Amino acid sequence: MNFELCDSRGFDVDAIAERLHLLGLDGPESRQYGYALQDLVVRPNVDAIIDGFYASLVENETFSSIVSKHSSAERLKDAQQRYLLRLGVDFDQHQYFEERLRVGSIHHKIGVPQSVYQCSFQWLQCLLIQYIPPQLRSDHAAFENMLQFILKITTLDTSLAVESYCADRVFGIEESLKSVRGEKEWLHYLSVTDQLTGFHNHSYCRRFLIEALDRARAENSPLCVIMADVDHFKNINDTYGHLVGDEVLRIIAARMVSGARAGDEIGRYGGEEFLFILQDTEIDEGRDVAERVRARVNNDAVHSRDVEIWVSLSLGIAQAREKDDADSLIERADQALYAAKLAGRNRVCTKKRA
Repeated sequence: MNFELCDSRGFDVDAIAERLHLLGLDGPESRQYGYALQDLVVRPNVDAIIDGFYASLVENETFSSIVSKHSSAERLKDAQQRYLLRLGVDFDQHQYFEERLRVGSIHHKIGVPQSVYQCSFQWLQCLLIQYIPPQLRSDHAAFENMLQFILKITTLDTSLAVESYCADRVFGIEESLKSVRGEKEWLHYLSVTDQLTGFHNHSYCRRFLIEALDRARAENSPLCVIMADVDHFKNINDTYGHLVGDEVLRIIAARMVSGARAGDEIGRYGGEEFLFILQDTEIDEGRDVAERVRARVNNDAVHSRDVEIWVSLSLGIAQAREKDDADSLIERADQALYAAKLAGRNRVCTKKRA
């Protein structure tokens, strides 16, 4: 996945660290507060929080009018649910910053007034504080810590979203996005994006790979693809349900990004399978990327809805040959992935170049 917004707003590793330090979110305990926020506040009350937040939003006539043109109540609530279930999770990663920057950009695109947009974060803060459970409220120190984390994490999200919102306006996008062209761009974004993970979808990845192969041949440069599959994912869905399965995929996606390089294209190829396209990359370097991604995913358990789930990836990698097309290259990476599964999973296998 390319971090276009992170790059354009200057959010490299140092800038992310600086923003987190400014808000007091750089300590190791902050990550634990993020998990606690999800486990104790958000997930047990997600429907009630969404209903309350939506009710506050639609009281504004301008917002209601805009939403009716671009979405539906059900779709808006689905988007709010995805947002809430990522709130405070891995907030020190590029993926989190990219998602929050994109929120502001999207709301600017569809014309939500900045005043309404900024006030909505205050409504969200109130709802989250309202649903802090009694066992935390009875412990003054625990309540204060959770209260402070809610204020800090929502301030981080506000700062990123409003920063992106204002930057789009400054660069003169506002008028074009009110035109038919702007609406087409918004629809195009939806058509090429997997809404669960934020990665590009299957059809976009295939087009990207075809173009990347053409460039590699023209420039006589190497190119590798990695097919990655979540091990025993069906068991996760069968055991814990599809909501947990979706959350696992979102967290895995963020970890994949942290293991890949900044210019690598990552797409959700289908279900629990992901495609990495590594340009200007020889097979040995590609294997290093695959091993790093595998380790990042398997390094820590995924926490979702009061359960701890250890997740692993099997990955297959192949380097493009001179006469490869997208199908033949993906097929060889698939064969390597199948070999990884047969060898015991949680490993990388390579389809050697003939």
